[in-house]
Amino acid sequence: MSALDALKAAPEVQATEVWPEPEPLESLGEAPLREFPRGAILPPELEDYALAFADRLRVPLGVVAMAQLCAASAVVGGRAFVAPDVDNPGWRESSALWVAGVMDVSTKKTPILNAALRPLHEIEAELREDNRRALEAYEAELDAWAGQKRGERGPKPQKPPQARLLASDCTREALADLLTQNPGLLAFQDELAGLFREWRREDRGSERAFYLAAYSGSPVNVDRVVRGSSYIERPVLTLLGFVQPGPFREMVREALEEGSGADGLLQRFVLVTGEPLEWVEERPPVPLALAVRYANTLKGLYNLVRAWPAPRTLAFDAEAQALWYRWESQTERAIRHPDHSTAWRAYLGKRLGLTARLALVLGLLRGEYERLSVTTLKRAIALVLWLEPHARRVWARALTGDTGPVLKLARKLQAGEPEGFTLRELYRRGVAGIATAAEARRVVEALAEAGWVLPDPQDRHRYRVNPRVREVSRVRP
Repeated sequence: MSALDALKAAPEVQATEVWPEPEPLESLGEAPLREFPRGAILPPELEDYALAFADRLRVPLGVVAMAQLCAASAVVGGRAFVAPDVDNPGWRESSALWVAGVMDVSTKKTPILNAALRPLHEIEAELREDNRRALEAYEAELDAWAGQKRGERGPKPQKPPQARLLASDCTREALADLLTQNPGLLAFQDELAGLFREWRREDRGSERAFYLAAYSGSPVNVDRVVRGSSYIERPVLTLLGFVQPGPFREMVREALEEGSGADGLLQRFVLVTGEPLEWVEERPPVPLALAVRYANTLKGLYNLVRAWPAPRTLAFDAEAQALWYRWESQTERAIRHPDHSTAWRAYLGKRLGLTARLALVLGLLRGEYERLSVTTLKRAIALVLWLEPHARRVWARALTGDTGPVLKLARKLQAGEPEGFTLRELYRRGVAGIATAAEARRVVEALAEAGWVLPDPQDRHRYRVNPRVREVSRVRP
């Protein structure tokens, strides 16, 4: 029985006379996320810039690092693959990563995105100039061809493909057009909520099917009413963006149900979250040299893989292959664990593919162009294990609600403010970050169950704070 139930069961006791003992709120807290493992995973060309940038903007290092890795995976595109199992040669994974930063408003999502993608925007600018020159040459050749007599003409010149690396239009039709002309592509959006809403529409089943194929690299045919269909033999699509917890919560709930939302689309995302760091006035500048070195690293990798005569398929060396089989066995046992939910088993089902993709990108960044070393595989496994608590946190919050506002309000109550309140006052004033009436109701219900607040017997809309909350151990930030 909760403290509130106990008080209600004793009608002769008035809330203004006797207050129940508040229950501790430790059970509502979340285990802190581990810091991104510095010096252990990223090459210094990426990590040094990520550290400086994160320190300057006071944002989580892990979010910046994963955005960088996503950008690196995109420059590889469809020019390199990995065959993780020597005894299963038909299994190949591309470099494509889908990274979603799950963060609240005003957490510097756009600056993070811009910093990670700046080298790709510079590549894209060069491609636009190349496309312009190629189109001019084509038009001149076409004019010359048209000026010849019909019997003397050779084959009609073909319009050159438009080389691209980035796309901000994430519709199926737009991406299909670009993927038919390019080996790989990165689609990015500051806010992924719009894309998620499209995926949830009942009439958009073909949209989900396209993205599922684009992640796995399976052949896909995109039909259009006006311009016919586009066949893509092996699409390689990278996704990068951010989403606020609310819209993502709906996606998670759908993924946990049986139906179209349980097709594993969500589990393909690498989820990364985190809170902004405490703001300080004196912050070191981001050295320009670090930004240039980061950009040159990604540009160099882009030029390298496109200079290869054909796409390459990398494999693990003997020591790495032995480690892979041990990791595979550990993962398969985890998938079969009876205590795991269906959705989490689906997430673990993507673990091996994600590990292989991360190993491919990390290996290429360190100059491994034929065989991936055991050190590279260890880095990939460590990164997967670092990421999984992020996914668990995001999913748990989606199911039970974010406990952050509850704990924030509890700290304010222990500090003596406010002494009483209504739900309207909480969300109208944004107390403890509470933004809606529904969230205010959920937060207050949690505190009432723990005996921290009780309804005011004189005003049914008002809540009074238990003065004994100061006797409870301080709620930690």
